[in-house]
Order: sequence, then C-alpha cells, then structure tokens
Amino acid sequence: MMLCALFQYKNMKLSKNLTLDEATKSATAIKNGISNKPSGEHLSNLIQIATKIFQPVRDHFQKPIVVSSGYRSKALNDLIGGASGSQHSKGEALDLDGSVENAYIFEFIKNNLEFDQLIWEFGDDENPDWVHVSYKTENNRGEILQAVRQNGRVIYKIWG
Repeated sequence: MMLCALFQYKNMKLSKNLTLDEATKSATAIKNGISNKPSGEHLSNLIQIATKIFQPVRDHFQKPIVVSSGYRSKALNDLIGGASGSQHSKGEALDLDGSVENAYIFEFIKNNLEFDQLIWEFGDDENPDWVHVSYKTENNRGEILQAVRQNGRVIYKIWG
C-alpha cells in the first residue's frame, strides 16, 4: 500500500504538463533526508500556480518548461537559507527555466497572465538565468522586479 501511495504522489498531475514530483523535486532535500511533501493548503496553492501560470506558459510555447525550484518545505527552505516568508514554502512560487529563452517566458507572463510577483533573476540585459513567478489565489500584486548581485548581496530593483 505504501508503494502505491508513493507512486500516486510522484505521478500526481498539478496541470496537464506538470507533476507534483517535478514541482517538489530537490536534490538538496534528498541528499539531506528532508521531506519535501506539501501540506493540503500548499498542494492547493501548487495546483493554482500550475494551472494559472505554468500551463499557460507551456501551452503558449509548446516546448518543455523546467521547474528549477518549486515547493520548499520549511526544513528545506531553512537549510538553503531561503527567505523566511518565501512563497516557495507556501506552494505559491516557481522558478522557470525553458527550452526557449527565459526572456520570452518573462515577457509572456508579464504581458498575458495575472501574477503576484515576477522576477528577472540575474543573467544579463538580454536573458535572465531563470524566471521567478508567484501566484496567490487572492490579491495578486503584479509586482515586477529584477534580481542583481551588488557587493556580494542580492538586490531587488523595480523593473523598468
């Protein structure tokens, strides 16, 4: 029975092209024996971001989109030094890295989808290293930022 539950968890679809396993996979969690299984509320949030953000991006480009960082349990988030209020730990954020240029993903989300926060993560003026996007079920801010490194620190600047 335990194997069946594990199989269902790994293969659970959050949207047509995103599984729960893809949205929660973490080499750091595996290496450190940390559970990265979301609670019911966090799972509900993951389904929302998968259907409202990930799937429209995937459908638009018709190419694979990788979740380089998705859900992070509190223990995992603490271990990697993530922000205490990280939306990744609430199941509200995904870091996307595509088989198309990340700048195109950023622009598509910015111009076509409702989101809470959209961040051009590092890279250069032409292409971010990845795109951070968050979605809440209510009161999305539509905040657009750019993450840059300055004097060894990460600074978030307002986009534009």
